[in-house]
Amino acid sequence: MQAAAPTILELIESLDRRLLNEHRASDRLRMLRDTTNQVTRTANDAIQAYRRATGAVRTELAKPTGDHAQALQTRTLLRNARAELLRVLEVTSRRYAWAETWSADAVGPSAAIVEELGDAAGQED
Repeated sequence: MQAAAPTILELIESLDRRLLNEHRASDRLRMLRDTTNQVTRTANDAIQAYRRATGAVRTELAKPTGDHAQALQTRTLLRNARAELLRVLEVTSRRYAWAETWSADAVGPSAAIVEELGDAAGQED
């Protein structure tokens, strides 16, 4: 989960470097589409890892003899990783306006991001 945001940033930086050398619109869109697919796979993997890890944390917290301190620490790490992933995805979703395949302004600010960041600030799951 924690590696997802840096991985996505690396994918985007790599795309930016490749786009500098490509002037054909069709190839630029292909590169964007390929990178978008990689970002989507990375984000989906992170979501599944988050789901599994939060389930394990809940299970540990439910045990009377569970390691509650470790579970709470893990929950904090997960929330921070989730908030960072959501931040990176939000920035990435608005980065390539020239492609005209996504209009973030038409949707407005992401309420899900605001909600998730609120969770990361210490609200319950």
